[in-house]
Amino acid sequence: MKCAQLRNIMKNKINRALASVALVPFVLPVVASAQIQFLSGTSLPYGGEIVSYSNGQILTTNSGNGSHGIQAYSLGSNGALTSGISIDLATTFGGAANINSISSVLADSRGFGVASIIPTGKTSTDFGRIAIFDSSTGSILKTLDVGYHPDSVTITPDGSKLIITNEGEFVSTAAEATFARPGSISIVDLSGVTSVGNVSNLTSSNVATYDFSAANLGTGVSLTGIRDNTFAANNSSTTALMANIEPEYTTASNTKAFLTLQENNAIATFDFATGKFEKISSLGTITQTIDASDKDGASGAKSISINDVVKGLPMPDTITQFSRGGSTYLVTVNEGDARGDDNDIARGATAGLIDTSNSGGGDLYYAGDVGNTGIGRLNILKDMGNLDGDAGIEDPTMMGTRSFSIWNASTQARVFDSASMIEQYVASNDPTTFNMNDGLTSKYDERSDDKGPEPEALAFGSIGGRDYVFVGAERQNGIFQFDITNLGNVTITNYFNTATSTADSGGAFISPESIAFLDAASNPTGQNLLIVGYEGTGSNGSIAVFSVVPEPHSALLVGIAAVLGAARRRRV
Repeated sequence: MKCAQLRNIMKNKINRALASVALVPFVLPVVASAQIQFLSGTSLPYGGEIVSYSNGQILTTNSGNGSHGIQAYSLGSNGALTSGISIDLATTFGGAANINSISSVLADSRGFGVASIIPTGKTSTDFGRIAIFDSSTGSILKTLDVGYHPDSVTITPDGSKLIITNEGEFVSTAAEATFARPGSISIVDLSGVTSVGNVSNLTSSNVATYDFSAANLGTGVSLTGIRDNTFAANNSSTTALMANIEPEYTTASNTKAFLTLQENNAIATFDFATGKFEKISSLGTITQTIDASDKDGASGAKSISINDVVKGLPMPDTITQFSRGGSTYLVTVNEGDARGDDNDIARGATAGLIDTSNSGGGDLYYAGDVGNTGIGRLNILKDMGNLDGDAGIEDPTMMGTRSFSIWNASTQARVFDSASMIEQYVASNDPTTFNMNDGLTSKYDERSDDKGPEPEALAFGSIGGRDYVFVGAERQNGIFQFDITNLGNVTITNYFNTATSTADSGGAFISPESIAFLDAASNPTGQNLLIVGYEGTGSNGSIAVFSVVPEPHSALLVGIAAVLGAARRRRV
C-alpha cells in the first residue's frame, strides 16, 4: 500500500473514530512491525565471531593465523564502523603458540573489556584464562585463571559478577581417560570494581569456580537422567558423569545464572546466594516436521521437502531471558551438537543403527522410511531411542530441533517452540537459501541431512511496546525477527539474508554466530540496532550493523491510539 493511500485511510478512520468516541468503548488494536536494514559492515580475517557493545564501542574476537586478540570498532551516528584499537593477547600469554583460541569477549560500561582464552591443546590440563583490558587504550589490566575451556563470558545486570561458562569439552575417549576436564561456571566478584582503576585490585580470591560435583549441587538436585555423550559405560573412560557436563552459554539475573548444557540437553540454574546449582533440568525431546534429506528429489537430487516427522533433542546453544507479568522466561536456540569426533552420530541408513525389522509378538521397530526420501541421510544420535534394549534404535532422534524455544525460568517447563517455522518460511520466501551451506545458494538443501538451518545466534529486544526474538541461522545465513508479544500467535515479522541481498557490502557476511540488540537510546545512531558477528568460512570473518526500523504505520497507529485515548478520557 502506498504511503499516501495509508494516510488517507487513516485520516478517515480518525475522523470517524473521533466523531463516535463518546458513544462506543475505546478499542483500537495497535500492531507494530519492523524492517531490518543493512547499515554497514566490515571484514575481519579470523575474527568477527563474537561481538559485544558498550559506550559507542564494539569489541569482537580475532583469533587465527598466528595472532590472537580483540579488535575494537567505534560506532558512528550513521551506523558506520571505524576501526579502533587492537588488543594483542598473544604477547600477554607468552606468544601465539600458547593460545588455542579467543572464545568470547565482553564490553563493560565501566570502560573495560573481558576476553576468555583457551590454552593451546584441547587436551591440555591448563586452566582457561580471562584477560581484562582497558577498552580505550588496550592495556591489559589483569589476567585470572578460570575453569577448563572457557566458552562464553557474560555479566549480571548490576555489574557485580562476571560469569565465565567453562565447557570442558569432550575431545576423545583416550584424552578423557587420561584427564576428563570438568565443565563448570566461574564467577568473578566485581563488587569492588567501580572503574578501570579498580580492576588491578582483583586477585584469585575474587574467582570462584563451581563444577557439577555433589558438593556444588543443591538439596535434591542430581545429575540423574542427564545425557552423557561420552558413553562412559561403553568405553575406557571411568570418570564420573559430573566430568562430562558441558556448559555452553549463560544468561544471568542479579541473583541467578541460567546455563545451557548443550551436549547434555539440559538447563542448569545456579543460585549466587547459596553457591550451588539449585536446578538441573533435562529438556527431553521435541517432535518436529523437517526436511531430513539432501537427496530426496528425483534420482537422488536435492529437493525442498518438509515432510519428515522426527524427534529431536533441543541441545540449546545461546540463551537469553526476558520478564513478563512478574515471571522470567528463558529463550534458547536449539542448534544441537555432536561430539568433536562425531562418534555419537550416524546416518539413519547406517547398517544396524535403526531397527526396521518386525519380529512379531509385539516387537518394537521403526516403521518409517530409512532411505533417501526419509531419514536415511539424517544424522541420528546413536545413544537415543533404543526402547527395548536390543541392537537397534526404534525411535530415531536427531541433534537439535531447528527451532528456538521459550521456557519458564522457575519451572523450566517449555511454553513455546517455533517448530518448523524457520524452514517453512525460507521454503516459501527465500528457497535458494534453504538449508544451504557456506553461504552459497548453489549449496541449497545440503544441510538438510544434518542440522538444517542451524539456529545459533540469539538476542531479545523490545520495540514500540512489542517483544521480539532475533535468531541467526548459522548455515542458512538468515536473520529472523520473531514477534513473541503474544505467545499464542508468534510470527516472523522480518528477515534478512546477506547471501541474497544486494544492500550489503564490505565483508563476507556468512554464518551468523552472535547477535547483540541495541535499543535506540543506548547507541549514537538513535535507532534500534542489531550487531551481528559472522564466523565466515575459512578466514572470512566479519561483523555487520543492521537497523531495526518500525514501519511508518506503526508510529502512526501508536500516535492515533494516544489521541483517541486522551479524547475518550476527556469526554467520559
